[in-house]
Amino acid sequence: MSSITLFGKDRTRLGYENQEWSVWASGMDDIHDRETLGGALNLANELNATFAQMRFNSTSDLDPVMYALVLHHGYAWTVDTEHALGLDCGVPACDPCSFERAIPTAAS
Repeated sequence: MSSITLFGKDRTRLGYENQEWSVWASGMDDIHDRETLGGALNLANELNATFAQMRFNSTSDLDPVMYALVLHHGYAWTVDTEHALGLDCGVPACDPCSFERAIPTAAS
């Protein structure tokens, strides 16, 4: 089995680059496209709550542990990860990213 790095410089792309926001559900390896960050966060929250309930109700240690991750252009997303990599986090109200969006850099 190959190693998957979710966060950091050498992270593994789990989804599709052309999907700005999506949610990846482990175990099922499903990707659900969403229009906005808010939509992706809501779906991930709902899935994680469902997966937690399923785990609490589990009668076997062999049942899979599942979780949902928000993806930004296919990569597992957190504000801190995007900022650490010098990327726009995508949060509309993020002051540092909003400032950069307001002053576009010159095209190379």
